[in-house]
Parts: sequence; structure tokens; C-alpha cells
Amino acid sequence: MAVLISNDAGLDTLIGPAEIEAAVRATLAAEGVERPVEVSVSFVDAHEMQGLNRAWRDIDAPTDVLSFECESPFDADVPDGEPVELGDVILAPEVISAQAGGFGCTPAEECRLMLVHGMLHLLGHDHMADDEARAMEDRELEILRALAQDRGEDPDAVRIGPTTRHIDD
Repeated sequence: MAVLISNDAGLDTLIGPAEIEAAVRATLAAEGVERPVEVSVSFVDAHEMQGLNRAWRDIDAPTDVLSFECESPFDADVPDGEPVELGDVILAPEVISAQAGGFGCTPAEECRLMLVHGMLHLLGHDHMADDEARAMEDRELEILRALAQDRGEDPDAVRIGPTTRHIDD
């Protein structure tokens, strides 16, 4: 697994490189990805995120996370032994920090959730229908609890709200 972390603006990423890699690794393992993958995780400011959101989703407002899928690790057309270029997860720490309190969590906890959320999108999960949203939230919680346990924290203390139900998407 190769994780390219980009932070050209020198932003506070809310979690460190080791945690970013751990979240990527845990998500891939939870989804049964066994082949080598490459993934990019980028941190951008709210202004850049707004531009990306406008360009790709026609929503002229910043958002917390965007995912851009390239190849699927489950695609038989990608030759064995060749790394799969999974895609890009783009995070806006300023937006994530601002919304964390409203969700009753710390900015670091919200950043972990948004990273796992973005990774699940790269792996084919969606949340447009209520049943998909519930399934995605259950998967997020499972992965976040495993990560908490790996950090030596109480996995039962991890809570997430219904954050994947985007009514206006």
C-alpha cells in the first residue's frame, strides 16, 4: 500500500501521517482489499474545497471531504501484481474542525471519520438511499472502533451521528 499525503498549504491536518496511513490500511482490510493499492490523501483550505465542490458537484460551498475514484481493486481488468490506483481523498480540515463540535466530537475524531468515509467512497460505497447510508455508517463505525482499539482507546466510546445522509445531494 502506498499513501501519498499532500498538504501544499501547510494546514493543520488534525491527525498525523501514521494515523492517516492506519485509517487507509484499516479501511482497505475491512473491505477485503488484498492487492497493492496507491491512494492520495490531500488537505486543502476551504476556498480550494469550495472550488472543487463547485466544479465537480455543482455545489458552490465548501465541504468536508471529496473522493475521486480511479480504479477498483476488485476490477479483474487490472493485471495481477500491478498496484491499483485507487484514487484521491481530499479533506478540508478547516471545515472538518468547524463542524466537529456540532457532531459532539473533536476535530481529530471528525477527521478520522471523514477519511474513512472518503475511503469507503473510493471502494464503491454510497449513501444516496437510506439503506445505503445506514450500511455505510455501520461500516464507518466498525472501522473507527477498530482504529480506536489499535490506539489503546475504548472502542465503545466511538460514536458517529447520521452524517452520510445528504438530502440535497
